[in-house]
Amino acid sequence: MKKWLILIVLTLFSVPLYANDIYVTQSGDDLDLDITQDGQNNIAGTSGTAVGLTGDTMTFSISQVGNTNVISTIINGDTYTGNINLTGSSNNVALLCDSTGTAGSGNCETVSLSIDVTGSSADIDVTIGDSASAVNYVGTVDIATSNTETFTLTVNAANADADIDIDNDALGSSVGNTSNYTQTGAGDSAGHSLTHSHTGEGATIDITQSGNYDNKLQLTTVGDDADIDISQTD
Repeated sequence: MKKWLILIVLTLFSVPLYANDIYVTQSGDDLDLDITQDGQNNIAGTSGTAVGLTGDTMTFSISQVGNTNVISTIINGDTYTGNINLTGSSNNVALLCDSTGTAGSGNCETVSLSIDVTGSSADIDVTIGDSASAVNYVGTVDIATSNTETFTLTVNAANADADIDIDNDALGSSVGNTSNYTQTGAGDSAGHSLTHSHTGEGATIDITQSGNYDNKLQLTTVGDDADIDISQTD
């Protein structure tokens, strides 16, 4: 078992140009990688140089505390378990699981991922089973942001259970929310499922579930300018 713990604490005084950057490329099974970044301008990979993790039975969790948090990660592994925990303003996450492989060949077959975001403004983009259908996905997403947030979840899996909670009013914000949840892949039996809870402000949330049977949905929304479209097909 490989157990990695990366803890970076950056104390800022009057210089705003410091950055807290991590770039990792790892290949091998049984990876257990925990990253904690505390400071301003936290970066774990970028769109040009993403954190790349390849291997079966992988655990990867990251916590970022501070403003201007960036995470860009590409994961390929049979079983992936992880947590993304962000506290601060201007959060940007791009996570891609199974970008090159095919189902059955050890690429994001079973995924359990939780995402927790607290702060002002967030852009979260997560894709599970990008190039081929995963088998099982279980995920929880809790976002409490003010001002703006965009959350996109795309899951291509036979059994997908996403529990999403967006509470824009929690921080007394004005305007926010623009979410898109897409779940595809062959369901049946007891495949596809989505639990959604939304409290308030700007909204515009599109939910699409499709595949061979089993589509399910539980939904709770409260107020403000919500415009929610739901599409489910066999």
